[in-house]
Amino acid sequence: MITPEQENTGRAELEEMMLRLAQREYRKCCEVGELTGQMAEALDRNDQTSFGMLLKMRGEAMTEIEKARRDQGTLLKAYSDFKSRFEELGNGREVPDMSGMEKRILALALSRKEALSRAKEFDRRVSRRLAGDRSYYSS
Repeated sequence: MITPEQENTGRAELEEMMLRLAQREYRKCCEVGELTGQMAEALDRNDQTSFGMLLKMRGEAMTEIEKARRDQGTLLKAYSDFKSRFEELGNGREVPDMSGMEKRILALALSRKEALSRAKEFDRRVSRRLAGDRSYYSS
């Protein structure tokens, strides 16, 4: 039987680990946005070399985002009692009786959404410039 003290310790450890993963994911999302903006600028300059390098760097950052998300999933499997709670936070939704750490995780999730929205706008610009009417965003 798990005591309340052990449960609180487990939750605190989970919160700390989830916060670190959320921070890593947020930083990489910001990096994707910055790199996508730089890609748009490289296209404006017709600088194919820089564009190619930036595209590769953006792919690497996106891989790191996926790794952080996988790590979060693995962590939540180990702490299955808190899974739904942290999934809600990760999706930018509040949960009852949030701790200070959970509020920070929620703030990072909301900031991540904003960063990805900015990246999507840059990506739309790049895609339309490269593909014109065949762009993913033309439909």
